Parts: sequence; structure tokens; C-alpha cells
Amino acid sequence: MTVYESELTPGNLKYAHIYITPFLDKLPPDVFGGTNVHAPAPRRVRLEFDTLCTDTFVTTDMEGKPRSFFQDRAFVRDFFARKGANPGDVVRFEEVTPYHFHLSLKPAAGKVIAT
Repeated sequence: MTVYESELTPGNLKYAHIYITPFLDKLPPDVFGGTNVHAPAPRRVRLEFDTLCTDTFVTTDMEGKPRSFFQDRAFVRDFFARKGANPGDVVRFEEVTPYHFHLSLKPAAGKVIAT
């Protein structure tokens, strides 16, 4: 199973998003597109953590360039709240399939919090 990691910044916590830059170029092209939930990409990615689950996509800017995070910020906000995320913590994306990831949190101290 492939695992990608993304370290959290204060901005990630403030704006409820997780940078997916470490694996953005490995995502299938049909998960990119749309500017909001009302204009989504052709296909979605499933993100799971504990009992939280979402089907989301990577939005694009006005020029069609992919942003560096998934669209569903409510899911990310809940994930951060349940795990008490802090700057310096690392979010781990375990790839189940190219369209499905399980998330866990590795605190800055190094212990992995998973369910």
C-alpha cells in the first residue's frame, strides 16, 4: 500500500484543507475540475477516517489549474477536530485505490493516531 504524507501548517488548520502536493501528480486526471460542489470533476475520490467519509475532488482555479487540496473542507475540519490536529502534525494518506484513501494523523511528537 502506498502512503503519502503532508505536514500541517497554521494555514491548513485555519482554512480547513490539507495540501496534497506530495501526490497531486499521481491522482487520476478525472478527479480534477470544477470550481465548487455544484460544478464537480467527472469523478470523485473517497476519503475515510474512522466513521468520517466523503467523496470529493480537486477543484481548479479560473485558468483550469488544479488546486493543491481536496474540495470538501467540512470533512477536513471534522478530521482536525476529532484528532486535535496541530501545526507540525503529519496527515498520512494510505492509498487503497487511486480513488480511495484512508487518513491518519501522526502528531509532531511521532506517534501515529489511527483507527
